[in-house]
Amino acid sequence: MNRPYTIMLVAVSLDGKIAPERKPGQPNPVGPSLIAPDIMERHNSQRGSVDGIMVGLNCILLDDSRLTLRDAQGKNPTRIVLDGLAEMPAGARVLNDDAPTIVGVTADAPQDRVDAFKSKGANIIVCGRGKFVDLSPLVSELAHRWGIRRLLVEGGGTVHRSMIAANLYDEIHLIICPFIIGGARSITPVERSAFWPDETIPWVQLDKVEKLGDYLYVVYKPKVKT
Repeated sequence: MNRPYTIMLVAVSLDGKIAPERKPGQPNPVGPSLIAPDIMERHNSQRGSVDGIMVGLNCILLDDSRLTLRDAQGKNPTRIVLDGLAEMPAGARVLNDDAPTIVGVTADAPQDRVDAFKSKGANIIVCGRGKFVDLSPLVSELAHRWGIRRLLVEGGGTVHRSMIAANLYDEIHLIICPFIIGGARSITPVERSAFWPDETIPWVQLDKVEKLGDYLYVVYKPKVKT
C-alpha cells in the first residue's frame, strides 16, 4: 500500500454534530471533559495502537490539544498537523517535546512561520499550493519516509471530507453519543461542500457495532464496488 492503513475516528452527538459553534478555549460537549470515561479509555487505546495521529489546524486552534496518550500509557504516536499556510501558534502544545510532530504545509506557507515550527523541533512536509495540503503525496510520504504504517485521523470536518473525497481511508470509527447539540451552524463530521450533485456520493458498509453503556461504537469500511 502506498499510504498508511488509515482509521478515521469521530465522536458525534445523536443529531450528528461533532461540536457546536464555539470560540477557542470553550469546552466541546463531544470532548474528553464531558464524554464517559470508558469511551475516552477506548479513544486512548486507539491512539496507542497507531503510529501517527493526524488533525487539521482548527483542532489545534480551538482545543490546543497535545495529541498524546492520556496518563502516559505507552509510547506517544507521531503527531501530524495539516496547516497549509502555517497559521498555528508557535506556542501550541502540539509542538512540545512529548512526541515527534510533523506539520504539513503548502508551498505558499510563509517561510518565517515554517522556520518557527522548525525551531520547536517540528518536521515539515510541503505538499501542494494554497490553503489546503495535498493529502495524497503527504500520506505517501508519511508511510515511506516517516514509517507511519497505521494512521488515526481525528478531524475535523474539513480533513474528514478531504480524506473521503480522495479515498485515503480504510475504516471509519463512529462514536455515537447519547446527547443532542442542535444548531444549524454546529459542525458536522464532514464539512466544506456537499458531495452531491457535483461528485459521486461515497458509500460505506457496516463492519461492526458495539454498545458501550448508552454509547454506540460503529465501524464502517468503504463499500466494495461490484
